[in-house]
Amino acid sequence: MSDPKKATALEEIDQAVVFNEPVGPDHPFYTDFSTVRGDFEENRVYKILNVSRKSGNFSFDIRNSRNKTLFFLGGMRGTGKTSELAKYVKNLHRPECFFCVTCNVDEELDMNDVEYMDILVFQLEKLTALLDERRIKVDDGILERFEKWFQTRETEIKKSLKGEAGAEFGLDATGPSLLKAILGITGKLKLGITGSKERATVIRTTLKNRFPEFANLFNQFVEEVNLALRQNKAGQELLFVVDGLEKTMSVETRRKIVIEESNRLRQIKAYTIFTLPIELMRERQKIAQFSTIEAFPFVKLLQRDGTPIPAAIERFREFVDKRIDAALFESEAVVEKAILHGGGSPRELLRILENASFQADESKAKIDMPALDKALTRLGNQAAQYLTDDKLSKLKEISENNKNNRDTPFDDIIQEMLEDIIVMEYNDGSYKRVNPVVELSNLYRQYVGN
Repeated sequence: MSDPKKATALEEIDQAVVFNEPVGPDHPFYTDFSTVRGDFEENRVYKILNVSRKSGNFSFDIRNSRNKTLFFLGGMRGTGKTSELAKYVKNLHRPECFFCVTCNVDEELDMNDVEYMDILVFQLEKLTALLDERRIKVDDGILERFEKWFQTRETEIKKSLKGEAGAEFGLDATGPSLLKAILGITGKLKLGITGSKERATVIRTTLKNRFPEFANLFNQFVEEVNLALRQNKAGQELLFVVDGLEKTMSVETRRKIVIEESNRLRQIKAYTIFTLPIELMRERQKIAQFSTIEAFPFVKLLQRDGTPIPAAIERFREFVDKRIDAALFESEAVVEKAILHGGGSPRELLRILENASFQADESKAKIDMPALDKALTRLGNQAAQYLTDDKLSKLKEISENNKNNRDTPFDDIIQEMLEDIIVMEYNDGSYKRVNPVVELSNLYRQYVGN
């Protein structure tokens, strides 16, 4: 978010609570929830990546350089995964640890039509751009082999494209250095993949038909980059951070990339973190056969018996205070009620605050309890509008199980409601509860009760 500004007037709240723009650890709005996420422990992520953390210093264990980790950070939308990844990058991007390359696929690839091959080309482009920017020289031998391989693929692509489309397609391998040549090639490939359907299909098919060759070159390149990073004191090992996968437009696309392309994922040997869409968490056993998965939960604000968790609530007070001046709320009770109905989701809380500001009386110039209640009722009725009998029965089951301190078994109905944030989960996923906003809806009260 550019030019962040804490809201000091009612009309400024809207810009201060934008919930689709994640913030990193250097942002004035950033709040660290790491100590209040229940069973999730940040240190476990570092251990998975073979990183030790002593007295605030992060260092990579070079003895595990050959043991590349493919790590998926999964969880519901709105938990703050992107902000969490930004924190990892800040901590790990240092000479004694990783050289981090962040690839936001939702910002630079076509979210309506994306495949794993597209992501790999994108990773290669981002890496070569950073190496060029930092003037880190990589062995010419691997660059020459990569260049030659791409030139051969260019010939095949042109033959497959018809007429002018084939004549127009060219991978510019010229430049003042081999690294810049590879950067130019990957940039043109990415442009071709995001262009016409015919061109994208031909490029992908050509590259995938030769995928073992590509993977071998990619892996050799990674190892040569690692040597160059150590020599230049820029890092001990390369780490790709691939974010935005859950923003692709279809479940089928996401499943194809992670599940159906798993064989290709296995062939790439580089430390890599992917965000994992919530609907693929049910495939955990399959994915765990070739990677490591951790669930990134919402912050638990209440115990199952309804007892508040003060530390968690206080952390959300900090979250709100960084964005909105306390004078814009009628009382602290208004803030706490909004927090509790956010269910431990930063994004859901921002949505509540945004809607409450819309409902606020401009003459009072602040959010009072009636404005918050109107916003909560409206959001609750909207969320519950399309609940079916089966879903309402499941919500009742979840509510009763929590009252009796019992876990609720997973099924397809729960999965669908997790995706729609009708149900929220905490810790390792064993504790689920109804979204507190949904509990306010007329439909829920009529069929489930208070």
